[in-house]
Amino acid sequence: MTLKQRLKAKALDLGFEDAGFTTTEPLDLYVKEVESRPEMYNWVMTEDFNLKRGANLSQKHPWARSLVVLIRNYHRRRFPEQLIGKIGRCYQVDERIEKDMEHQRMVDFFDFLKNQGIRFQFDEETPARMSAARAGLVTYGKNCFIYSNNSMLGASWLESIPILLDAEIEPDEPSIEIGCPSWCKNACIAACPTGALYAPKKMNPFKCIAFNTYYGDGITPMDLREPMGTWVYGCDRCQEVCPRNQAWTHQDLPENQKLKDRAADFQLDTLLRMNEDHYVNKVWPLTFYISRKNIAKWKMNAARALGNLGDRFYVPVLVESLNDSPDEVVRGMCAWALGRLGGSQVKKTLETHLPKEKGLVAEEINLALSKMRPL
Repeated sequence: MTLKQRLKAKALDLGFEDAGFTTTEPLDLYVKEVESRPEMYNWVMTEDFNLKRGANLSQKHPWARSLVVLIRNYHRRRFPEQLIGKIGRCYQVDERIEKDMEHQRMVDFFDFLKNQGIRFQFDEETPARMSAARAGLVTYGKNCFIYSNNSMLGASWLESIPILLDAEIEPDEPSIEIGCPSWCKNACIAACPTGALYAPKKMNPFKCIAFNTYYGDGITPMDLREPMGTWVYGCDRCQEVCPRNQAWTHQDLPENQKLKDRAADFQLDTLLRMNEDHYVNKVWPLTFYISRKNIAKWKMNAARALGNLGDRFYVPVLVESLNDSPDEVVRGMCAWALGRLGGSQVKKTLETHLPKEKGLVAEEINLALSKMRPL
């Protein structure tokens, strides 16, 4: 058995869906793409983290001779209904902090590489999706996600993991192409609520729901709030509507009991009311893109989601946070959400609270009052 065969066999034995190999030549197509739209991608071209630097594999890692890419299926089990439409599926099973079974697979594969005498490195700057396509494991969707060629019924519920090796391994045939069926009429683009997907394989991150749930300073822009719906961390909309995902998504998969047991920790009203202990110990370890010091971001997202949920049962918790939150972005979003829910009592509450506020929160209250829908 060749080294290539041994590495792939080990990956499959450990539970990875697939493994492929490519060279360490620069990922020129990736560099060309990000350079064509610098106004959208300069935020990932900083001194601390630079995907363009990572795409120049041989320049950054002159010792490396090849790249192995692993495919991880993160949709092995059914996700709790309470979290669907609120937290993106890939984030619900992200184990980089809470190291569990999926993390152990990586540890075991790294141990195997060591035992084979191979120098290796996982570099987060290496563009993962392009690496997987060049290793022949996936094709692209018009939604910018990648879809498995050889497993998972061709679905996109996967993570690609590129690992640099100092061993010379024969590369696989690249599959850098769109694999969407010809009859699909751009379902993902039509379904993107904020218009972040504006053309096949073209996405504006600053309009993306996922990006806006965990990145960006200040209060969420007005034009994005309603389209963001009840998503508070990530978004799956373009993957949910994709015809290439239907076969996998509609299987009778086993339940994820661990996630089901903790779903209550992520109820929208719980997130809006949570204290620091709840945030740091129950929320942040799973959804860590938002800083442990930025609980206000979570509470603002929860308030916006409650406003979009449209259930006046949550008026009291929004009023409570409007009165008590020390963060103006939270109070401002509570005012917006209350304005969405409407009603004479809400109107009276906002009018009574208005003299206590100034700046951003006062502006939000005035705007909510001016646009309040009668019941």
